[in-house]
Parts: sequence; structure tokens; C-alpha cells
Amino acid sequence: MKAKIILFLASIFLLVSSCDLLDCTQGEVSYLRMSICDSQHNTVVLPDTLTITTCGTDSVLVNKDMNTSEILLPLSYHALVDTFVMHYSGEFYAITETLFVSKTNNIYFESPDCPTLMMHTILSASCTQNLFDSVKVVSNKINFEETTHLKLFVQE
Repeated sequence: MKAKIILFLASIFLLVSSCDLLDCTQGEVSYLRMSICDSQHNTVVLPDTLTITTCGTDSVLVNKDMNTSEILLPLSYHALVDTFVMHYSGEFYAITETLFVSKTNNIYFESPDCPTLMMHTILSASCTQNLFDSVKVVSNKINFEETTHLKLFVQE
């Protein structure tokens, strides 16, 4: 009888503790990861000041970053095209580049106990060619993996 009670209590403990073991991906945001490259696909560092905003808002996503070789940006949850305005400036010049990222928005559902998250699939990317010569999609699936999605090729 004593063994049955211990077994019963142990099973209740396992059931209750298993609910606490739920590991949601809470707080995870899928970022667009871009690498700055030359025409040979070698990483290039932009030494001067880079500020990135979103078109149509006053949101600053990157504020006065220097020595930039990689950029991480969040994407919108509802828009089909995200437009980023990049302000690159040095002592005697200022360049404005606009980057357009066309995408699909994919809701990620993990479980009823976890919040839904958003992942994206890049359909195309282009730029105004003021700072960058071209943009290449390297990996179109934007999820929680740390991989480069776009390569931005600087003008030479």
C-alpha cells in the first residue's frame, strides 16, 4: 500500500512539474541579417556613420553605427514590402540609400501556451544604388537562425 501511495505521489509530481518545463521561444524576434561585401563577396567595413530608419515612421533602427560590416533589422509583421532608409555620412559627404525588401509574413505557432511569432520569406530585394551597387538574396527564409539573408555590395 505504501508503494502505491509513493507511486501515486510521484506521478502527480511528474505531471505538475512537466507543465513548468514548457520552453517557448518567447521574446525571440526574427531579424533580417545583411552582410556588406565587395564585388568579390569579401566582407567590407563601412568606417563612417550609418543610421537606418524605416520609411514613413520616425523609428530609428540603427543609430550612428560606425565600422559596420553586418546589419540586423527587424521586419514588419503586416507590410508586404519593408522600406529602410540608410543615412551614411562622413566629414565631407552624406549619402542616402533606400533598401526595399519584398516578403511574405508567416505566423509561427508553437503551442497554445506560447505566443505566436512571425517569420518571413524574402521574395526580392533592391536598392536605389547610391551607396550599394546591388543586393543579393543569399537565404530567403528569415527565422530564428543566425544566417546571412542579404548581401549588400558597395560601389567601387
